[in-house]
Amino acid sequence: METDIKPKIVPMVRVEKDFLPSLYFDKLKNMVESNNFNWFFQSQTVTNPFVEEDNNFKFSHNLFAFEKGKNSEAFKEFEPIIYFLSNKIKIKQLLRMHLNLYTNQNKRIEHVSHYDIDERGKPKQNVTVSVMNFTTCNGGTIIRDKKYPSHENEVLIFNNLNKHSGVVQTDTHTRIVLNIATE
Repeated sequence: METDIKPKIVPMVRVEKDFLPSLYFDKLKNMVESNNFNWFFQSQTVTNPFVEEDNNFKFSHNLFAFEKGKNSEAFKEFEPIIYFLSNKIKIKQLLRMHLNLYTNQNKRIEHVSHYDIDERGKPKQNVTVSVMNFTTCNGGTIIRDKKYPSHENEVLIFNNLNKHSGVVQTDTHTRIVLNIATE
């Protein structure tokens, strides 16, 4: 008889302020905020058959996916972030790197809680999620019921066993985050 084993919750969240050197961060921020950067509409904030739909949207730009490798020419500009991250956590391999852009909808919207990398609806073990903010705003990331406000050039580092969700801002036009999953 198969039992539903609950994943071990790892509550620690590391918050790294001023994560990237300001010159490099400003270059990336200018890139993602420019009129020439390609954003792609997603009708759901989480595309996963094991997670309920949240009836909200986002714009995204997929830089890297483990199954496909580099998904965008822009990946070469963002790849050095992995080396900065490796000074904070142990990294065996990059699983995914993508950008999300949320637009101001004049109301606080909390997206559906989810695991970034899962295997048939269960969180994949030994995965670290890093969420780097490009925007300071009143939106943020909720990890295990605690809200971490969005501060530019700050990264949240946590274990994939912890569900998280995004919160749409109401005080800026956009909220932009870089989401990285590593093993």
